[in-house]
Amino acid sequence: MLGIYEFLEHDLERVEVRLRERTASTYDLVDVAIQHVIGSGGKRLRPIMVLLSARSVGNSDDTMYELAAAIEMIHVASLVHDDVIDEAARRRGNPTLNVRFGNKVAVLVGDYLHARVLSMLIDCGASADILSAVSEATQAMCEGEVIHAYKAGDFELDLDDYIKIIERKTATLISCCCRIGSLLGSADPSQVAALSSYGTAVGIAFQIADDVLDLVGEPTKFGKPTRNDLREGKLTLPVMYTRDCCSPDERAHLERLFRADARSDEDLSWIVRLAESYDAAPYALEIAEDFSRQAKDMLTATPDSRARRSLAELADYVVTREH
Repeated sequence: MLGIYEFLEHDLERVEVRLRERTASTYDLVDVAIQHVIGSGGKRLRPIMVLLSARSVGNSDDTMYELAAAIEMIHVASLVHDDVIDEAARRRGNPTLNVRFGNKVAVLVGDYLHARVLSMLIDCGASADILSAVSEATQAMCEGEVIHAYKAGDFELDLDDYIKIIERKTATLISCCCRIGSLLGSADPSQVAALSSYGTAVGIAFQIADDVLDLVGEPTKFGKPTRNDLREGKLTLPVMYTRDCCSPDERAHLERLFRADARSDEDLSWIVRLAESYDAAPYALEIAEDFSRQAKDMLTATPDSRARRSLAELADYVVTREH
């Protein structure tokens, strides 16, 4: 990723300026709360996708900085709301907004960020196609989270349903990044479609890798507590694979744990050890790599450029990252 950050250094600086300016509030408490989450860092993966997609089809208009910042604000708002729902205490190594200011303030800050996104889209003169892409992606994110919450405790969740859930809750917004970036340039419809498909495949690969890290990753590297999905009784790909490979007795015990009202730390450790004994994490990462390869194949629709090569590098990175 270092090469991508160097390539986009000045572009990302402009995005950061817009993030600070467009979220600023005249009320000190509101401003402090907002800057707590906006200024907490992060990989800025979604702004990077907007910028690279725009540049891959020859666009360098200032509008791409506004859209990149707006998409990041949608993502940050979703994290703020997720932390409230999950009762999370840390995010990116820092106390979460809900811990520092309480749930009410955190929910309202998330709402405020969504409102600012609407203003930004109007102010930058976003086209109907871009407005449609952003609104559809935001709706899909919410639907995905609702379905995933509803499916908590569903021990029979299958691969197709799992992919549909993560496509909606994660991949749709990443696909939107690539779509709106390409719509800003001179891309023809086939390029817009190819970059959108690239984003979907990268988003699925990213979420599978994220689910692996949540299961076996180090909290100090991950920047937040791990095993959250296990605590909430949500099946993810490595655990689904473990369920399908383990012995009848192991499966019965695993099912009892997932159907229980709560799981102790000892229970979680048993599940992790079981998954490790069946090499569940490497299996899940192989599936993620398949989606990464599909994503890179889509890039042949765009001309060779530094931006296109960076998109290919990004597709590899989302699978191999450690946090």
